[in-house]
Order: sequence, then C-alpha cells, then structure tokens
Amino acid sequence: MFTMISKNSLILILACLAVFQVGAQQSDAAAGAEQPAKTVFPEQLPNHYPTLQAMTIRAFSESNYDEAIRIINHTLNFRPYDGALMSQLVAVYALQRERAKAYNLMLAMQQQGLFFDFDQLPQTQAIRDTESYVYINDLLKKAGDPLVTSEMAFRLPAEAVLPEAFAWDEQSGSFLVGSVRDGTIVMLDAEGQPLESAPQFTSENQMAVFDIAIDSERRELWASTTAVGQQQGYRQADYGQNALLKFNLDSGELIGQYKIQPDGQPHGLGSLAVASDGTVYVADLRSPLVYTLPAGSDQLSILAGGAALPAIRGIALNEDNNLLYLADQNRGLAFVDLSDRKPYLVTVPDKLNLGGIEGLDYWNGHLVIVQPGMQPNRVMQLLLSPNGKAVINAIPLDVNHPEYQVPNYGVVAGDDYYYMGASHWTAFDLSGNRLPGSSLPQVPVLKLALQPVDPGANQPPGLEDVLRQRQQQQRDAPPPLLARPDDNDAQGGL
Repeated sequence: MFTMISKNSLILILACLAVFQVGAQQSDAAAGAEQPAKTVFPEQLPNHYPTLQAMTIRAFSESNYDEAIRIINHTLNFRPYDGALMSQLVAVYALQRERAKAYNLMLAMQQQGLFFDFDQLPQTQAIRDTESYVYINDLLKKAGDPLVTSEMAFRLPAEAVLPEAFAWDEQSGSFLVGSVRDGTIVMLDAEGQPLESAPQFTSENQMAVFDIAIDSERRELWASTTAVGQQQGYRQADYGQNALLKFNLDSGELIGQYKIQPDGQPHGLGSLAVASDGTVYVADLRSPLVYTLPAGSDQLSILAGGAALPAIRGIALNEDNNLLYLADQNRGLAFVDLSDRKPYLVTVPDKLNLGGIEGLDYWNGHLVIVQPGMQPNRVMQLLLSPNGKAVINAIPLDVNHPEYQVPNYGVVAGDDYYYMGASHWTAFDLSGNRLPGSSLPQVPVLKLALQPVDPGANQPPGLEDVLRQRQQQQRDAPPPLLARPDDNDAQGGL
C-alpha cells in the first residue's frame, strides 16, 4: 500500500519514453514541413504531481524538450529523490545532445546509489559514443548488484498475513508483530515462534494494525489502527475509522482508546513513537499531520504538519526525546524540534538519495532507514551531527538482498537491527481481493549488526575523479597479448 511510488514512477517513465519515440518519429517524418503549434504551459507551474505528469507527457509528445526540462525540474523541487524523473531528464538532455548535462546527472544518480541502465532507453543513442558514458552507465548498472550483509533471523509464521507493525520487548526478549489483514498482534520468541502463554491484544473493533510501540517502563503496548480495504471484513462505511490503542503489555488488557476527531478530511493512524515520559507521537496515514498524546491526556492533538510533507511514513525519537524524526517518501527526512513544535528538513549531503523511505529507527546518534520505494531496495545507516539536525555521512548496510520483496519496517534490539525483508501488499488490490497469481510467502525477518559510521568513509568521487580513476585503470592495465604466429597461420596468413 505504501511502496508503490517506484512502480508508478516506472509506469510514468515508460509512458513518457514511448511518447518520446513517437514524437521523434513524427519529427523525422515531418522534417521540413510546418510543425503544429506547441502547447503553451503556464509560467507558474502547479505542485500537483498527477497534473505535472500529464504536462510532461504532453511536452514530450510535441517534442517540446525545453518545456519538458522545465516541468521535470519543477517536479524535482518537491520530489528531489525520484530516480524515474532523473532518468527522464537524462533522456531529454540526450535528445538535445546536451552530453555534459546528461553525464553529470547520470553520475549524480550513480553517486546516490540508484540503479539504472541507460542502454535500455533508445533516446540515449546519441550520447553513448564516449568513454564517459560507458563508464558511468556501467557504474549505474552495478548499483543493482546485491550487497548481502543481513543474516536470516527467522521467518514470520505463515498465518502472519500483511504484517506491517514490528516491535521488540527488551525485558522479555520477545518480538511483537501486528497485521493489517486481520488486525491481530502476536508475540514471538527470539526464534520467531509464537509464545503459547502470550497475552491476547484485542479490542471491540479490530482494524488494520499499522504500527506498535512499547513503553517498557510502564509495561504498555501502543497500537495504531485504521480501517482500510485490505483488512478482512472491511465495509465502505468503515472508511475513516481509526483508533490509537493502549494495552497492558503483560496481560493484554485494553486500557485506553483514542481517536482523531472527525473534521471532514481523510485520516488514519500510522507510525508510532513513545517518549521516555510516556508521551506518544503518531503520524497520519492520509493527511500530512503528526499527532501527540501527552502522558495523562485523553485527546490526540496536532503537533505539526503541512503540505510540504505529503507522505509521512516512519517516525523516530532521538535519545534526548527533543527531536522527532519524520520520513517522507517524497521529501526524505525532516524533524520536529519539540521545543518549538515546528518541522524542519534534515540537512543531508547532496549525494545521498532519501527517496522511498518506509522504515525509520534511531540508534546511538544514527538513523537507520529502509528504502523499498527506490531501486535498488536498500537499508542505510546515517550518521547524525552532534545536534542531530544534519546527516554527516551514510553507508549502505544491505542492498538488493535476495530475500527482498519490498522490505519495510524494522526495530532496534540492542545493537542489532531486525527488519521485515518482504511484505504482502502486492498480493491484494485496494478492496482486499487476492490478485491472480499472487502468493503469500512467509515474511523473512533479517538481522544486521549496527556499528558507528566513520564520518569520513564512503565519500563518492566527482566526475573529474571518476574519469581520472578510469584513465589510471587503463594505464595500469596489462598490455594485450600479442598474436602468436600459429594464430596468423590459422587465418590463412592474414
């Protein structure tokens, strides 16, 4: 449900590039003939993504490449990590023979860790005849090579369908998993087996569980639930229903229930974080808002939000509980400074792609992110500045693991990170019907050991450095083998 950005972007790029091809053919066929008038696009472009998609396709179809570039660059202002948009821009630069711009953008994509093969785009034919193109495109293709460092911890039980919520209880050493499909929360041992004597966490109105969080000190389990089409028994009349549930972690007793007050707008409850003082923070699934429930309060209230963060997924608190980090699938990372309750974008290196984040967790001055909404799927560890408001450096922990089938959420357990390497979202339509040919494999839970990131490690080179490295490799390469006399003889003396 929340990981379709990359798929939709791929559909868009294929549609646009198909139009590219038609437009190019029409241009060739009509060479020397009077061209039809091109669409005049507004000087002030909208910020509505579907509208911009349509405008981009129109510009392509008319071979109006200057306008296509303007529209794509405008879209990138609020979707700065969208690899499909970047690929479209490279293709337009190639059509205009803007080699330097195309190569530099390709290099930027490579340095961000994006996977792409521009040999698959006919529009790049005119820029492929250089060493720079070949070398950078090879690097882009290699970005899809797996980096396998996670080990298999266990697989979730077969009955865990559409698992979305994951938590770890330090005191008991057990894991808890919440399901969207049946609205249940189950407790597992360290090997992933259901605990026979585990408490039952139930409520009168079972809805899809989107996140769970543990307050170890108070022995409380918090669960964010929302009615969605993929849950069993969903009715259209249920749309908009939601509840933040508080359970006694040891007995399973429901001891609190809190809802977003109706205001005529679509809402739902998603990712959770619990502060040391018992304050709860929860993101809205359907509106760009974050709510808070102070300890002892009985009413959710808006903490922060706004149109600049339209797709908030993971949230996490730092160890001082004064910064609340937000992962937005389009904009990357932001934080709410809880002293002034205002959201700010996290300062990040130019060469760090933060698109398509679902999972977000804090560990020892670092953020751990899971990115199923980009290609390749990966898990990254980000080193934060001392004040926690900037990313100093980042390293990949795992990339394109063979078990990945849309990885999503995880949890820090001591100095280890456990995360779900797959999900079941692609097996259901929006109404909860199983899609033909779909399967529901047991979801793997993968484990990573966390270690501090070196502030100076993993710094990618610039274009000049890349070309210099390539030249050095050529100088250091052994000379080609000389042809032997019998080889010449075998070819008739040639």
